[in-house]
Amino acid sequence: MTLGQRHVIGIILRVTGLALLAAALLALEWAWRSHAWNDLESVDGQCVMVGSRVDDGRIPKVGCDEDGARYVKDVVKPGTSCPQGLTRVSVRHELSHDTGYVGALCVRNP
Repeated sequence: MTLGQRHVIGIILRVTGLALLAAALLALEWAWRSHAWNDLESVDGQCVMVGSRVDDGRIPKVGCDEDGARYVKDVVKPGTSCPQGLTRVSVRHELSHDTGYVGALCVRNP
């Protein structure tokens, strides 16, 4: 094997390694977003205690008879509006490295 062939093989191995690393990072990003979205969907149809927005991803479920409880009628993606008559509560996850908004809850008083 000549020196030129070894150099080409080295370049190919480096490029392949970088591509595998990028694919692994994208897979982790997808897994995190799926997990965060599933957390949001888990409160659909439940009563929760939230303010005008959620910054830490924690959405406490409460009984609908508690003072200040709000009923989650729908869960929507970021940038999507809630149906008429519902209040939009944006949800941000604490581990976010970008804008962090994973979705929003469409709530009403129970």
